[in-house]
Amino acid sequence: MNYNEAMEHCIFRFCSGSRQYGTNREDSDYDFRGVFLAPLEHAFNLFNTSFVGQGTISEHLREAIHSLEIGDYHVVDERLRLASAVDHGDLNFSVGTVSKPGDDEELQELRKFLKLASESNPNIVEFLWVDRLITHKTKVWDLIQENRDMFLSKRARYTFSGYAVAQLRRIQVHRQYLLKPLTHPPTRAEFGLPEHTTIPKEFQKAVLSIPNGYIQDGLKDMVRKERSFHEAMDNWISFKKWETERNPARREIEKKFGYDCKHASHLVRLYKMAKEILTERKVHVYRPDREELMAIRNGEWKFEQLLEFSEKFDAELNDIYEKSDLRRQPDHKGIANLYKKICSEHYGIDI
Repeated sequence: MNYNEAMEHCIFRFCSGSRQYGTNREDSDYDFRGVFLAPLEHAFNLFNTSFVGQGTISEHLREAIHSLEIGDYHVVDERLRLASAVDHGDLNFSVGTVSKPGDDEELQELRKFLKLASESNPNIVEFLWVDRLITHKTKVWDLIQENRDMFLSKRARYTFSGYAVAQLRRIQVHRQYLLKPLTHPPTRAEFGLPEHTTIPKEFQKAVLSIPNGYIQDGLKDMVRKERSFHEAMDNWISFKKWETERNPARREIEKKFGYDCKHASHLVRLYKMAKEILTERKVHVYRPDREELMAIRNGEWKFEQLLEFSEKFDAELNDIYEKSDLRRQPDHKGIANLYKKICSEHYGIDI
């Protein structure tokens, strides 16, 4: 199933990202997200059930070439594998996620969407509160949205703040790239290692677990050097990807203010959304604080101010979490029954 086929079964689609949050600029991209209900035949299609939106052969080959240039050999192997087997999937029932090649458009199959939404996935649960910039909506989606309260739980404290912490780590890594850009890929000689490894990666953890009296002297030290080298190589790959894939305008903002202001605005938004869910039982997608978020995105916060905000707000969430009377877990039974009802009516079968 490709994107166009999935769109034939779409139940909800909207313009997402900064335009949905109200924090977009005039030149901001148009991103689209949505949900579709897979045809029943996909439950019985043995080898093409979940292979959706995985790209074309040419896309896989382009990515393989790019990964080869920056030394990301694991990705090279995977992309070549996908390029040679684009017609095959696996044995999952759900077809998962469909992406539109060349555009930032993505559809979640309903089964996967319901699971991720019940887990308070920040990128997914917000779908249920979207009420603007909608391009397509059916009665099935209306039914789901009417029952959206079943999905909210105190888990949002950790999923949203977890995404915020991930943003902060990304900001800190990229800030190091700005302040001390890497000049060359690491070499094995720099880590005191021979040209080729003598200890395969799959055995290195086992070597470290062996008591010292039962292992050759220096072997553990060699493994630690190997691990340090691979960490440095991963960091080099991450640096080159960041360096080559950044938007030029975003690169200039990072250079001017010393950190990624766009990631910073996402961080603040995620923390505040966690608080709103715990206190108001609601996801504010169109942001009431959009002016502040735009100011942060435009560099009005110092890096140190962002660090202080993150530390204080995360501590505040602990207290809010304890006081919140929101359920600790989503209504799994209610969501399961909702899915059965939708399938029974849509497919015309008795479940």
